[in-house]
This record gives sequence, C-alpha cells and structure tokens, in this order.
Amino acid sequence: MEQEQQILTILYSITLAIGSEVSLKPLLTKTLQQLLYHTSFPAGLVFLDLPPRTDIPRLDVRLDATVGDYQLNERIGQLMSLPSELLYGPAELREAPALLASLAQEGCIYTHFLRLPIGQTGVILLLAPKPPHTELPLTRIFLPVLANLEKSILLCRQHDAYNAELIAERNIAWESLRRVNRALKTLSSGNEVLVRASDEHKLLQEMCRVIVAVGGYHIAWVGFAEQNAQKTIRPVAQHGIPAEYLAKLRFSWGTDEFGRGPTGTAIRSGEPQIIADAYTDPRFAPWQTEAVASKCASVLALPLIDNNHHVFGALTIDTPEPNAFDKEEIRLLRELANDLSYGIVNLRNREDQLHSAAQIAKGLEDTIQAIAATVEMRDPYTAGHQRRVAQLAAAIASEMGMDAERVHGIRLASTVHDIGKIGVPAEILSKPMRLSELEYKIVQEHATMGYNIIKDVSFPWPIAEIAHQHHERMDGSGYPLGLHGESILLEARIVAVADVVESMASHRPYRAGLGIAAALEEISRNRGRLYDADAVDACTRIIGSGFSFN
Repeated sequence: MEQEQQILTILYSITLAIGSEVSLKPLLTKTLQQLLYHTSFPAGLVFLDLPPRTDIPRLDVRLDATVGDYQLNERIGQLMSLPSELLYGPAELREAPALLASLAQEGCIYTHFLRLPIGQTGVILLLAPKPPHTELPLTRIFLPVLANLEKSILLCRQHDAYNAELIAERNIAWESLRRVNRALKTLSSGNEVLVRASDEHKLLQEMCRVIVAVGGYHIAWVGFAEQNAQKTIRPVAQHGIPAEYLAKLRFSWGTDEFGRGPTGTAIRSGEPQIIADAYTDPRFAPWQTEAVASKCASVLALPLIDNNHHVFGALTIDTPEPNAFDKEEIRLLRELANDLSYGIVNLRNREDQLHSAAQIAKGLEDTIQAIAATVEMRDPYTAGHQRRVAQLAAAIASEMGMDAERVHGIRLASTVHDIGKIGVPAEILSKPMRLSELEYKIVQEHATMGYNIIKDVSFPWPIAEIAHQHHERMDGSGYPLGLHGESILLEARIVAVADVVESMASHRPYRAGLGIAAALEEISRNRGRLYDADAVDACTRIIGSGFSFN
C-alpha cells in the first residue's frame, strides 16, 4: 500500500511537470529532471524522431535533450552513432556497458540504463554507473506519463512553430520598417535640401550626399541624358564614389549593351529600374567588375522627368546587399526623384521658391498619407480608422479654441497615428478572437514603431511625439512610456480621446461596434482619470451638436 502511494505521488509530480510546459526544450528538460529525481539515476538523454526500426546495427540519431552529464550536454542538437539495440525495444532496465560505450568518446562511466520508449519514434535513456537502489518497478510505473509526454511533445512543437512563425513574420516586418524608415529619412532630408537650394549643381551634389550620409545607401549619382549620336549619359553629381572613377565608366540611354543597364533603361522608358543582383544580372554585365570592386550588389535607377513628361536624366542608388529595395521603399525614393526633378526644373525656370517649398511640403504630407493607407490595407477591419480619428480629433481641437495651424497638425498626426502597425503581422491585426499575451505585446509596440518611422521627418508639428503618446493615459496607466497628466502632449491627449471613441464605435475583428453612446459613456466615466477632461468635454459637445464621421 505504501509503495502504491509512492508511485501515485511520483506520477502526479511528473504529470504536473509535463502539463506546465508549452515549449519543447523546457518540457524535455523538466521531464528528465523529474525522472532522475524519482529513480536516482544521475544522467538522462532524450532522442526524438527516430527512424522506423530496421536491421541496421547502428544509427545516426540527433540528441534532443540531456540532464546530468556536461560532456553530453555539449552534443545536444548533434548526431550520435548509437547501437539500434540501445534505442529500440520496450521499457527495460539493463546492465550493458558495451552498448553504452558509444555514448562517450573516451571511457564511458555508465554500465546500466533504463530505456523508456516515447510512442513509436522517441526514447528516453536514463544512465547510471551502477544499478539504482530501488524497489519500484521502473519499467512499468512510467508508462502512463509517457503517453501524456508524447501528446505534450506534439503540442509544444506546434506552439514553438507558431511562435517561430510570428518571430519570422515580425523580423520581415522590421526589415520592411527599416527600409521604409531610411527612405523616409532620405525623403525628409532631401526635401530640406530642395527648399534651401539656389544652385543646380549644389542641389544635385547635396542630394547625393544626403542619400548616402543620411539614408545609409552606398552610392548615389545623377546622370543627364546627352542628345548626341552616342546617346551618352553624363554624370553630373555623385557621393560614395570618386567623380573621376565614375567618369571613366561608359553609360548610354541607347539600345546597345551600355544602354541596357538600369540607368539607361530608366531614361529610355521613364520607369524605375531595379537590378536585384548586379553580380549576376546579364543587364549589368558591362559594369560587373566595377560592381564587385565597389560592393554594389543592388541598383535602383529612377528617371528624372520635367513638367512636359520628358525624361532628362536619372538618379541611381546602389547598396551592398542584394534584393535591397522593396516596393514601398521604391515608391518613396521615386517620390524623392520626382521632387528632385521638380527642384531642378524650378531652379532652371527661376520659379518662386516659396511655391516650391509649398509643393514639396504637400508632397511629403501626401507620402505620409499614402503610407498610412498601406497600414489600413493590411487591416481591413480598421480601414478608414485613421481618417475618422483625424476628423474627430480636428473637430475636438477646433472646439477647444486651437488655431487653424495647430488643428492641421493634429489632423495630420491623427492620419498617421497607427502607422507603426506596418510592423505588426497582418494575421494578428485581423485575428477574429482575443489576442494572446505575446500577440498583444507585439501590437502594443506599434506606438514606438510609428515614432521610429517618422521621428526623423521634419514637420512644423510634433507628429512623431503624438503618434508615440496616443496610448498614454492621464493616470500613467498607458503605454509605451507610462506618462502622467501634463507630461503628455495636449495634442496626444486629444488624439487619445478621438481614438477611443472611434475604436469603440466601429467594428473590430473580435466584436461588433459598440456605438457612439457606449464610447461617450466610457470617456465620461474616465474623464480626468484616463482621458483629458477638456478634450472629453469638447468631444461630448461636438457629438451632441450633430458631429458624424464622413
């Protein structure tokens, strides 16, 4: 009776250990620790995914986990050549020093093993230098928990695969975010150069410098199409490569081999051209030696087009990484090339510099709006969310007596307040059920992601800070910074109220819209505690006066 109680206690302890883990490595480690504790064996191994048993006397199998032997611990994940007789068979306690000798490269200390099969494709081996002192039926008592262990291994592998997929998706999103961010920084700094420009050559040279020094690209150069018989391309500005070196290279916008490269084709076609791998692409054959020497693996050429839709040159950007330009980054850099074209034409025509600045500023705002739209396209349930928040936030700001310029800044910030969701996997944004803790933490990162995207873009309003703080709360319970009261920008407090009202009133993947009345009840109940009191009062007044989302 006492032994039966002991066995039940052991089984209960091991079952608890197995049931508490959701990841494979901790599951195997904790299971081994429990088995060693209850059997007095000093060391244990786990081998999973064994091949079907054959007549082959030895097999190469991967060691998946070990406890109690530091030398074997260093071989986790490696293949070991072991006797089939050791790996296969029913549960067995046996003295077999010859079989165990293959476990160690020099002098195995183990003479006894307890084999515990895990279903048809796995096995646990407990090892000892002498037989354990126990009266427990070691070959039988663990059979129930081994069946549970086999199921837990399957569940843990599914969980690990899901997490790995989430992490991979997040890494892809972060890389896309990094590329968009560098293009945005380049676009912002390039537009500042355009506003200040008064000389064409200085403009071109400074633009190339900004692309390399600020944007982090490897080489940038501008070439103009010559209207001669050879249809040559004349380099007029560059950064990251000596001017005399570039001048020695032959470029054309004709149809010969020197015109089939990205720069010539961009001028000839009027469309951006990409070389994903300059080392192997036959179109880049005339310059592959130079590409290798200067470490230019990816090339993007963007046409420069005047007001009459005539292509007069190209901006060429090189990076040392292959496949370096994605669709969104190309779109932003094309916007930069268009702005540069406008700047060149503007300088040539001596147009009003103030008009130029206004056009460039509008182009930058349009670009930010377009990026905001890409976020909403990835999340159909919140399509239009940012635009509706912008409508309500601007109305609240006006009701609070802010001037038109400040209201415009709030409208623009609201339009991009969720831009950081470009870095959140799409399946999380559209998940039709409650998020897991890991998924919710990933979503919470969007405020910081949004700040990182636009922090280097120059605006006359605190756009990046508003995006960063729109989930902060008056009592400090918000995220990501945990700011309190007046330390939160007033603009961010206004956007926070508009965001909550619009979010509650609209449908979500995991629930139907709760309606305006429920949203007003939420902000009123938490007026002054979570939400700015003046912003809540202004919101309540304008909705009571008939405000509705367009």
